[in-house]
This record gives sequence, C-alpha cells and structure tokens, in this order.
Amino acid sequence: MKERLQEYALIAEIVSALAVVAGLIFVGLEIRQSTDQAALNTRAIEVAAYQDLIGQIIDINRDVINDAELMDIVHRGQANEIDPFDQIESGRYNRYIIIITRHADLACFQYKQGLISAERMAAALEIFRAQVDVNKPEFLGMERGVPGLRDCLEITSQISP
Repeated sequence: MKERLQEYALIAEIVSALAVVAGLIFVGLEIRQSTDQAALNTRAIEVAAYQDLIGQIIDINRDVINDAELMDIVHRGQANEIDPFDQIESGRYNRYIIIITRHADLACFQYKQGLISAERMAAALEIFRAQVDVNKPEFLGMERGVPGLRDCLEITSQISP
C-alpha cells in the first residue's frame, strides 16, 4: 500500500510539474501578446501625432491660400514690408506668426515626448523656418513662451526634410 501511495505521489508531482510548465508557457505567451499590443498602441499614438501635425500644416496653408489678402500680408511680412502702424495688417501677420510658432512648438513637444522622429519634426518645422527669422527681436520676445523650440530648431538644422 505504501508503494502505491508513493506511485500516486510521484504521478502527482509529475502532473504538478507539467502544470507549472504549462502555466509558465501561458504567462510567457500573455506577456508577449501584451508587449505586442503595447507596441501597436505606441505606434498608433505616433501616427496620430504626426497626422495632427500634417493636418495643422494643411489648415495653415489652406487659410493662406483661401484668403488672398492674408497671402499678400504673409508675403509682405516675409519681406519686412508690413507697416507696423497698420494695426489690422500687422495684427493679422502677428497672429499668423503665432499660429505657426505654436505649430512648431507642438512638433518640438511631440519630438521630445518620443512621438515623432527628428526627421518628421524637421519636416513639420519647415513652415516655421520659412516664415520666421529667429534672430528678429519679435521672435526673441515670443521665444519665452515656447521653451525648447530653439533647441529643436538646432537639432533639425542638420536634417533635410
């Protein structure tokens, strides 16, 4: 009888060991699936962040294209031909610059959060680079409201979009 109990105990140990191995395999598969899902979620966030930046660029360009007066103001602003005493024109141009500066700030923030690559940030900052002279006193004053933007501009200055 004692031998029979020992056989049952041995069988129970073998079954227990197999159950532990099966449990470990199951846990391993679950961890792998969870890791894959986390990677997919991260990728979806990266795609959404970049789509948001592209959507903003499209909106900014659409606003300028659809408004001939604003297009003229932007071109004259780039050429430093805006009359600072014309409050309407200088106000529209300054608001336009604020919009593209905020767009650049968002691209920089998304880069720093690891949501977009340096190359994507460089492409998103092109609209800013084309419009804003970062050495002008107007930008130097506004720069306080966009911490880190100059760092992002320096990072992307070596990258061609």
